[in-house]
Amino acid sequence: MIPKTTRQFVNALLLAAAFLVVPEMNAQLKSITTVAEYSSTLSKRLDVQDASAVGGGVDITYAVAGNFNIGLRAGYLLYSINQTDQLNRWGWTFWNDRYLNKIQSDMRADPSLSAVIGSVQKMDAIPVALHCDYTIDAAEKLTIVPTVAAGVTFYSRRLFADETWTKIFPAAAYSFTYNFRNFAPTKKGSPLFGSAGVAVRYRLFSDVGVVSSVNYTQYIATTDSFGYTGFPFDNECSIKLGLEFLY
Repeated sequence: MIPKTTRQFVNALLLAAAFLVVPEMNAQLKSITTVAEYSSTLSKRLDVQDASAVGGGVDITYAVAGNFNIGLRAGYLLYSINQTDQLNRWGWTFWNDRYLNKIQSDMRADPSLSAVIGSVQKMDAIPVALHCDYTIDAAEKLTIVPTVAAGVTFYSRRLFADETWTKIFPAAAYSFTYNFRNFAPTKKGSPLFGSAGVAVRYRLFSDVGVVSSVNYTQYIATTDSFGYTGFPFDNECSIKLGLEFLY
Protein backbone atom coordinates (compact mmCIF):
# COMPACT_ATOMS: atom_id res chain seq x y z
CA MET A 1 0.00 0.00 0.00
CA ILE A 2 1.33 3.45 -0.97
CA PRO A 3 1.43 5.86 2.01
CA LYS A 4 -0.92 8.81 1.87
CA THR A 5 1.94 11.31 1.70
CA THR A 6 3.40 9.46 -1.30
CA ARG A 7 0.04 9.47 -3.09
CA GLN A 8 -0.30 13.19 -2.50
CA PHE A 9 3.22 13.72 -3.84
CA VAL A 10 2.46 11.73 -7.02
CA ASN A 11 -0.77 13.67 -7.60
CA ALA A 12 1.03 16.98 -7.11
CA LEU A 13 3.76 15.83 -9.51
CA LEU A 14 1.20 14.99 -12.20
CA LEU A 15 -0.46 18.38 -11.86
CA ALA A 16 2.89 20.15 -11.93
CA ALA A 17 3.81 18.27 -15.10
CA ALA A 18 0.50 19.19 -16.70
CA PHE A 19 0.99 22.90 -16.14
CA LEU A 20 4.76 23.23 -16.52
CA VAL A 21 6.03 20.81 -19.15
CA VAL A 22 4.38 22.46 -22.18
CA PRO A 23 5.80 25.98 -21.66
CA GLU A 24 9.25 24.43 -21.16
CA MET A 25 9.00 22.93 -24.67
CA ASN A 26 8.62 26.45 -26.18
CA ALA A 27 5.44 25.26 -27.90
CA GLN A 28 3.09 27.57 -29.76
CA LEU A 29 -0.52 27.87 -28.58
CA LYS A 30 -2.65 26.26 -31.30
CA SER A 31 -6.21 26.10 -29.97
CA ILE A 32 -8.50 26.23 -26.95
CA THR A 33 -11.51 23.93 -27.13
CA THR A 34 -14.58 23.78 -24.91
CA VAL A 35 -16.55 20.55 -25.02
CA ALA A 36 -19.72 18.90 -23.75
CA GLU A 37 -19.31 15.22 -22.94
CA TYR A 38 -21.32 12.06 -22.43
CA SER A 39 -19.60 9.01 -20.95
CA SER A 40 -20.79 5.43 -20.58
CA THR A 41 -18.88 2.89 -18.50
CA LEU A 42 -17.89 -0.50 -19.90
CA SER A 43 -16.39 -2.90 -17.34
CA LYS A 44 -17.94 -2.23 -13.90
CA ARG A 45 -16.67 -3.11 -10.43
CA LEU A 46 -18.19 -3.50 -6.95
CA ASP A 47 -21.49 -4.92 -8.30
CA VAL A 48 -22.24 -1.69 -10.11
CA GLN A 49 -25.01 -2.37 -12.63
CA ASP A 50 -24.96 0.89 -14.53
CA ALA A 51 -23.00 4.14 -14.55
CA SER A 52 -23.01 7.03 -17.00
CA ALA A 53 -22.04 10.68 -16.89
CA VAL A 54 -22.57 14.07 -18.46
CA GLY A 55 -20.22 16.99 -18.18
CA GLY A 56 -17.78 19.19 -20.01
CA GLY A 57 -14.26 20.49 -20.11
CA VAL A 58 -11.51 22.57 -21.65
CA ASP A 59 -8.66 21.41 -23.86
CA ILE A 60 -5.60 23.62 -24.48
CA THR A 61 -3.43 22.42 -27.38
CA TYR A 62 0.07 23.52 -28.38
CA ALA A 63 1.80 22.93 -31.72
CA VAL A 64 5.19 21.32 -31.11
CA ALA A 65 6.62 20.24 -34.48
CA GLY A 66 4.87 19.86 -37.82
CA ASN A 67 1.53 18.16 -37.27
CA PHE A 68 2.51 16.91 -33.82
CA ASN A 69 0.75 18.58 -30.87
CA ILE A 70 0.69 18.31 -27.08
CA GLY A 71 -1.90 19.65 -24.71
CA LEU A 72 -3.60 19.93 -21.35
CA ARG A 73 -7.13 18.71 -20.69
CA ALA A 74 -9.37 19.18 -17.66
CA GLY A 75 -13.08 18.79 -17.06
CA TYR A 76 -15.95 17.83 -14.81
CA LEU A 77 -18.26 14.79 -15.02
CA LEU A 78 -21.32 13.94 -12.95
CA TYR A 79 -22.01 10.18 -12.85
CA SER A 80 -25.30 8.52 -11.99
CA ILE A 81 -24.60 5.08 -10.51
CA ASN A 82 -26.81 2.07 -9.84
CA GLN A 83 -25.25 -0.56 -7.59
CA THR A 84 -26.67 -3.81 -6.25
CA ASP A 85 -27.73 -3.43 -2.59
CA GLN A 86 -25.81 -0.16 -2.48
CA LEU A 87 -26.92 0.91 1.00
CA ASN A 88 -25.41 -2.20 2.56
CA ARG A 89 -22.39 -2.37 0.23
CA TRP A 90 -21.37 1.20 1.07
CA GLY A 91 -19.98 0.10 4.43
CA TRP A 92 -21.98 2.81 6.19
CA THR A 93 -21.50 1.88 9.86
CA PHE A 94 -24.31 4.10 11.14
CA TRP A 95 -26.79 2.60 8.67
CA ASN A 96 -25.74 -1.05 8.88
CA ASP A 97 -25.10 -1.32 12.61
CA ARG A 98 -27.58 1.09 14.19
CA TYR A 99 -30.13 2.85 12.05
CA LEU A 100 -31.51 -0.12 10.08
CA ASN A 101 -32.17 -2.02 13.30
CA LYS A 102 -34.00 1.01 14.71
CA ILE A 103 -36.22 1.24 11.60
CA GLN A 104 -37.18 -2.41 11.86
CA SER A 105 -37.79 -2.10 15.61
CA ASP A 106 -40.00 1.01 15.20
CA MET A 107 -42.19 -0.65 12.57
CA ARG A 108 -42.60 -3.82 14.64
CA ALA A 109 -43.63 -1.74 17.64
CA ASP A 110 -46.08 0.42 15.69
CA PRO A 111 -48.04 -1.33 12.85
CA SER A 112 -49.48 2.03 11.77
CA LEU A 113 -45.97 3.20 10.83
CA SER A 114 -44.43 2.25 7.46
CA ALA A 115 -41.42 3.28 5.42
CA VAL A 116 -40.30 3.10 1.80
CA ILE A 117 -36.54 3.42 1.55
CA GLY A 118 -34.58 3.92 -1.65
CA SER A 119 -31.11 5.23 -2.36
CA VAL A 120 -29.39 7.51 -4.85
CA GLN A 121 -25.70 7.36 -5.73
CA LYS A 122 -23.74 10.01 -7.64
CA MET A 123 -20.08 10.61 -8.35
CA ASP A 124 -18.32 13.89 -9.12
CA ALA A 125 -15.14 13.49 -11.17
CA ILE A 126 -12.49 15.98 -12.27
CA PRO A 127 -10.13 14.43 -14.85
CA VAL A 128 -6.83 16.19 -15.58
CA ALA A 129 -4.58 14.85 -18.35
CA LEU A 130 -1.67 15.50 -20.67
CA HIS A 131 -2.35 14.46 -24.25
CA CYS A 132 -0.40 14.05 -27.48
CA ASP A 133 -1.99 14.06 -30.93
CA TYR A 134 -1.19 14.17 -34.62
CA THR A 135 -3.19 16.21 -37.14
CA ILE A 136 -4.07 14.53 -40.44
CA ASP A 137 -5.43 16.79 -43.19
CA ALA A 138 -8.39 14.87 -44.63
CA ALA A 139 -9.97 17.58 -46.78
CA GLU A 140 -10.16 21.34 -47.01
CA LYS A 141 -10.98 22.63 -43.52
CA LEU A 142 -11.37 19.04 -42.24
CA THR A 143 -8.80 17.24 -40.09
CA ILE A 144 -8.68 13.89 -38.30
CA VAL A 145 -6.72 13.86 -35.06
CA PRO A 146 -5.70 10.59 -33.29
CA THR A 147 -4.93 11.24 -29.62
CA VAL A 148 -3.37 9.46 -26.62
CA ALA A 149 -3.44 10.82 -23.07
CA ALA A 150 -2.56 10.03 -19.48
CA GLY A 151 -3.66 11.64 -16.26
CA VAL A 152 -5.49 11.46 -12.97
CA THR A 153 -9.19 11.67 -12.05
CA PHE A 154 -10.17 13.23 -8.72
CA TYR A 155 -13.46 11.66 -7.70
CA SER A 156 -15.97 11.93 -4.88
CA ARG A 157 -18.69 9.27 -4.62
CA ARG A 158 -21.76 10.20 -2.60
CA LEU A 159 -24.87 8.31 -1.57
CA PHE A 160 -28.02 9.08 0.36
CA ALA A 161 -30.98 7.04 1.56
CA ASP A 162 -34.28 8.48 0.36
CA GLU A 163 -36.78 7.75 3.14
CA THR A 164 -40.55 8.18 2.84
CA TRP A 165 -42.41 7.55 6.09
CA THR A 166 -46.16 7.20 6.55
CA LYS A 167 -48.07 7.26 9.84
CA ILE A 168 -51.73 6.13 9.72
CA PHE A 169 -54.30 7.41 12.23
CA PRO A 170 -57.27 5.01 11.79
CA ALA A 171 -59.59 6.83 14.22
CA ALA A 172 -59.30 10.03 12.21
CA ALA A 173 -59.16 8.29 8.80
CA TYR A 174 -55.97 10.27 8.17
CA SER A 175 -52.40 9.50 7.19
CA PHE A 176 -49.33 11.69 7.46
CA THR A 177 -46.40 11.24 5.05
CA TYR A 178 -43.02 12.88 5.13
CA ASN A 179 -39.77 12.43 3.21
CA PHE A 180 -36.13 13.12 4.01
CA ARG A 181 -32.63 12.21 2.87
CA ASN A 182 -30.05 10.50 5.03
CA PHE A 183 -26.52 11.15 3.71
CA ALA A 184 -23.67 8.62 3.92
CA PRO A 185 -19.98 9.53 4.27
CA THR A 186 -18.40 10.21 0.88
CA LYS A 187 -15.72 8.06 -0.75
CA LYS A 188 -12.82 9.86 -2.45
CA GLY A 189 -9.75 9.05 -4.50
CA SER A 190 -7.60 9.94 -7.49
CA PRO A 191 -6.98 6.94 -9.77
CA LEU A 192 -4.61 7.14 -12.72
CA PHE A 193 -5.72 6.50 -16.28
CA GLY A 194 -4.63 6.25 -19.88
CA SER A 195 -6.83 7.01 -22.87
CA ALA A 196 -6.89 6.92 -26.66
CA GLY A 197 -9.28 8.36 -29.17
CA VAL A 198 -9.85 10.19 -32.40
CA ALA A 199 -11.30 13.63 -33.10
CA VAL A 200 -12.78 15.12 -36.25
CA ARG A 201 -12.28 18.88 -36.55
CA TYR A 202 -13.90 21.22 -39.05
CA ARG A 203 -12.85 24.86 -39.47
CA LEU A 204 -15.90 27.11 -39.77
CA PHE A 205 -14.02 30.41 -39.94
CA SER A 206 -10.38 31.43 -39.81
CA ASP A 207 -10.31 31.28 -36.02
CA VAL A 208 -13.31 29.10 -35.05
CA GLY A 209 -14.07 25.44 -35.66
CA VAL A 210 -16.22 22.58 -34.39
CA VAL A 211 -14.94 19.27 -33.08
CA SER A 212 -16.36 15.86 -32.25
CA SER A 213 -14.44 12.99 -30.72
CA VAL A 214 -14.68 9.47 -29.33
CA ASN A 215 -12.37 8.35 -26.51
CA TYR A 216 -11.66 5.13 -24.64
CA THR A 217 -10.30 5.44 -21.09
CA GLN A 218 -8.69 2.68 -19.04
CA TYR A 219 -8.14 3.19 -15.30
CA ILE A 220 -4.97 1.69 -13.85
CA ALA A 221 -5.49 -0.94 -11.16
CA THR A 222 -3.58 0.20 -8.05
CA THR A 223 -5.15 -1.82 -5.25
CA ASP A 224 -5.23 -0.01 -1.89
CA SER A 225 -3.82 3.20 -3.37
CA PHE A 226 -5.10 6.29 -5.20
CA GLY A 227 -8.64 5.42 -4.07
CA TYR A 228 -8.88 2.68 -6.73
CA THR A 229 -10.44 0.22 -4.27
CA GLY A 230 -13.58 2.37 -4.10
CA PHE A 231 -13.65 3.35 -7.78
CA PRO A 232 -16.75 1.84 -9.45
CA PHE A 233 -15.49 0.88 -12.94
CA ASP A 234 -12.39 -0.09 -14.93
CA ASN A 235 -12.97 1.66 -18.24
CA GLU A 236 -15.37 3.85 -20.15
CA CYS A 237 -16.16 5.28 -23.58
CA SER A 238 -17.00 8.95 -24.09
CA ILE A 239 -18.36 11.14 -26.86
CA LYS A 240 -17.51 14.84 -26.99
CA LEU A 241 -18.84 17.77 -29.00
CA GLY A 242 -17.19 21.14 -28.82
CA LEU A 243 -16.25 24.54 -30.14
CA GLU A 244 -12.61 25.22 -31.03
CA PHE A 245 -10.92 28.63 -30.97
CA LEU A 246 -7.84 28.67 -33.21
CA TYR A 247 -4.66 30.72 -32.81
